[in-house]
Formats: sequence, C-alpha cells, structure tokens
Amino acid sequence: MVSLIEIILLSILAVSFITQMIFYWVVLGKPYYYMRAVKKGRIRFSPATPPVSVIVYVRNRYHRLQDFLPSLLEQEYPQFEVIIVNDGMTEDNSNTLFQLQEQYSNLYSTHVPVETRNVSRRKLGLTLGIKAAKYDCMLFTEADSHPRSKDWIRLMARHFTSKNVVLGMSAKENEEGFFSKFMIFDYFFTNLQTLSMALFNHPHAGSGRNLIYSKTHFNEGKKLIWPRSLRQIEDDVFISNMDTRPNTEVELSAESVILTNLNAYDWKQEKKNNAFIKQFYRVGPVAVWNLESFSRVIFIFSVITCLVWWFLNPNPLTLPYLCGASAGCYLLRFFFQLFIVNRTASLLQLKKFYLSIPLFSLMQIMVNVYFSMYRIAHKKENYIFKYEKR
Repeated sequence: MVSLIEIILLSILAVSFITQMIFYWVVLGKPYYYMRAVKKGRIRFSPATPPVSVIVYVRNRYHRLQDFLPSLLEQEYPQFEVIIVNDGMTEDNSNTLFQLQEQYSNLYSTHVPVETRNVSRRKLGLTLGIKAAKYDCMLFTEADSHPRSKDWIRLMARHFTSKNVVLGMSAKENEEGFFSKFMIFDYFFTNLQTLSMALFNHPHAGSGRNLIYSKTHFNEGKKLIWPRSLRQIEDDVFISNMDTRPNTEVELSAESVILTNLNAYDWKQEKKNNAFIKQFYRVGPVAVWNLESFSRVIFIFSVITCLVWWFLNPNPLTLPYLCGASAGCYLLRFFFQLFIVNRTASLLQLKKFYLSIPLFSLMQIMVNVYFSMYRIAHKKENYIFKYEKR
C-alpha cells in the first residue's frame, strides 16, 4: 500500500522530471535542432558580404596583441577593418600595435583618455570604437579571445541587416584541472541558454566576444543602452533593452565559434557582473531560467528523498514505486542531458561532458546562488560614485 507521503514524493518527482525534460528537449535542444536544419539545407543565408568593422577593447593586463590580432587580421573576407580601443597598453603592446599597423593597412586604433575617471572605461572605450568605425556592420570581440577559423567574419556577417543583432557562440578553451573543466561547462551552458532564448525570439543577453549590431541601430537607441551610473553593463543590457526581438539572428557553426582564454579571475568577475545585471534583463527569460534552476534542484532533492524514505521505511511493495521511479527518472534525465549537451557540443566541435554532467549541473546552481548572494551583499560595487575602481 502506497502511503500519502509516498504519493506526494512521487508527484513532486514526476512534475520536476517532466519540467526538466521540457527544458532539455524543447528549450536547450533548440540550438541542436537549428544546426541540424542548417546542415540539411532547410535554413539558407544571404550570400551578401557587407563591409565589417571589427572592434576590440584592449585593457592592458596580460593580453598580448600578437597572440590574437593575426587571427583577426587574416580573415578571408573581402572588406573589413579592425579597430583596437587602447586603454592603457604597455610599451611592448604599443610597439607591437605600431608594427602590425605597418603590416596591415586595415588595422586602426583609438584610445581611452587616461584622465577618465567618472564613467565606465569599457563603456567609453566601446563608444569610442563605435564612433571610429567606418562601416555600419560592427562585429565585437575581446582581447582574451580569438576566432577558430578564417571564415568567422563571413559566417557572422551573413545574417546582418541594418536593423538586426547577430549573436554568436563563444567557448572557453580546453584546460586540465577539475575547476577549469567546471568553468568550461558553466561557460558553455550559460551561452547555450542565451542562444536558446534568442532562437525562440526572446533574446535577453549577448556575449561581447561574438556579437554584431549596426552603427545605425546603436545611434538610434543608445539612450537605452548603457546607464551612466553603472560600472559593468554593456552588451547584455543592449540586447535586453533594445527592441531586437523581431530582428535577432543566431550564428551557430563550428567555424564561427570564438575561443576564449578566460581565466579563473575573469570568470569570477563575469559571474559577479552577470548576477548584478540580471535585474536589468527582460522578466520572461529570467523567469524561464529561474524555473529551470528550481526544477533542477527539486528533481535532485526528490530523487534523494525517495531513496532515503524507502531506506528508512523498507517495504517490498513500494520498492518498484520509490526506488524504481527515482532511479529510472534520474537515469533518463542523465541520458537526455548527455544527448542534448554532447550532440550540441559535437556539432560545434567543443569539449564533451560525460560523468561530470550531474556534478557540474549541481555545482552550477550552488555557484549561481553564491554570486546572487554576493550581489546582494555588495550591490554598490557596480555603481560609479566619485571615480571608477581600477
């Protein structure tokens, strides 16, 4: 005889399992289905090659221009320029930039004034880069990243019109070590969530490492983009605040992926910034991913609770219900995770995840909760008062 408590436990398990399956098969599976449709020729793109301005903000810390600039300057694309926004380069980098400018006629630079203190230097730097851009199509990336192929500009620009935004995929390069592997998973999963919502016509964020929008679009709506009092809000709020829903495109292919050398410090800074700016996102996408996180926790909790309940109250009659249902649901969810995550990663030629997925997915929830609490405790850190912290 199944007790009332056991019925409640099984009901919670069933609801959370179904919710998780919807997220994996419908929402998170969207990029995989999209890439399959492109591969089969059901989705076609314009052959146009509009001139492109590639804008890179370089705030000198440990990025070396010779490590990433050649991969940008040697793209196989008919007409493009690369604009480096210099924010305090070292002498070595300045010399490298001068040498590269002599070698490449399409390499230009601008700089953030040293005396600037009362605004976000990155936001100011990007604005200066946009003003310096010669072409309407502006493609953004960062100094810790590099394109995987020489077709990156072509693949991103094939979606471009003067009124749309193009979101691309970025991924952390493979590194050894447990925490590095977790960062790879977290960064990949977060980007997958962002692109999934954009494919459902609900864009709410974008990665500044692989992003296109037009200079015209920026000039028409820049009053909505970057609140002056905020220190770390750029691309995400632009995507969320601008009316881009009818005009957001997604580029998903192995050759268009941007690989980043994101280290632990910068990853933590990005997690802090993302936790802070989440309050500026559209309510709908945030609610969707909060529901996914909540159902993920409830599912794991219900599986453990069912097993513990049967262990404390062993009954042969309830064994198939509690143990069988909880173990079966967990294994099915694990199989679906492997399928969706790894098939998507495979098409993008990125690192696959196997037995680490259950642990990393649980760790991700705990890490996100930690940074959300950090935001509450340090909410003033992202505002500019007398000067910006260097």
